[in-house]
Amino acid sequence: MHIQQIDHSNLSQYANISIAYEVTTKLHISPIHNGLGGLQLIKKPCTPYVKDYDLLSGCHPLCWTGQFDLDEWGLFVALENGMYVAGAAVAPEMTGFKQGASNLWDLRVQPDARGKGIGGKLLETVILWSKEREYNSLMVETQNVNVPACTFYSSKGFILETIDQHGYDDPSVQDEVKLLWSLPIQD
Repeated sequence: MHIQQIDHSNLSQYANISIAYEVTTKLHISPIHNGLGGLQLIKKPCTPYVKDYDLLSGCHPLCWTGQFDLDEWGLFVALENGMYVAGAAVAPEMTGFKQGASNLWDLRVQPDARGKGIGGKLLETVILWSKEREYNSLMVETQNVNVPACTFYSSKGFILETIDQHGYDDPSVQDEVKLLWSLPIQD
């Protein structure tokens, strides 16, 4: 496996990497002492369904060029036998996120390549990219329906900073909880 940086002219190939996954569990928000003792996330099974972020309005990688100046982004792919098997997109500091933080905008691994450590290798590349640009932390947004991503980021040292139960206006995701994670990255 080889990781390389690409420019936005390769987004169509990047977009062929599937981000879809099967949701079988959700993290439910449970207040402790009516919220005064904090919140806890409890993993509970749900009726399985497939979640594909690329199907949400404006989320597909080919939409990014119309929304952002990608010249400042880091776009990375993992290649195996000449095929794109994973990708990561990291954005510079963005409005609405922590000041001085880069933002892991997208991390995707083909279903048959998952569980092999490729996502972790891409994350290491994103962290290095962020350190080279002197960001002090890396932010990432997930949802309570993406338990594998939450488990992954937690295992990599990310800290859950925000639980926003009303973070989405889109009716197709209104029952989802927005989770914002942060990883300090400067020594």
